[in-house]
Amino acid sequence: EVSTLVFKDKQYVYDKFEITDMWSNILKSGENHRPHTHSNNILSGVYYVESDEAAGIQFYDPRPAAGVINPELKQFTKSNATAWELTSKTNRMILFPAWLQHLVPINRSNTNRISIAFNVMLKGVVGQSTDYQSAEF
Repeated sequence: EVSTLVFKDKQYVYDKFEITDMWSNILKSGENHRPHTHSNNILSGVYYVESDEAAGIQFYDPRPAAGVINPELKQFTKSNATAWELTSKTNRMILFPAWLQHLVPINRSNTNRISIAFNVMLKGVVGQSTDYQSAEF
């Protein structure tokens, strides 16, 4: 499963994980999803069943002070951007931290954007009790 690859890359220690929620979305022409996060989960994802790639999902830098100093940029790159948009391409799956604020802009095409979204949470003891930062889920 792809979640395993993410957790392995992050070097997380955990007992197991499970998909806590899963739902389908049909975003019709003129519709959008407001900015939100997915509380009480560690990872979220979306799989695009059908889309025309006209728009996608937008992510925003969550740091309150991210825009305090904004020097002029020679070129926008992934490392200096404060917002990112990934297109909704048919058969594409996007995984992201559940705490990351995101939205889906207005569907300006005449094609329905059909997706399946889900959340993943670690199960068992997470964190170290010696750091006073552990919990059991």
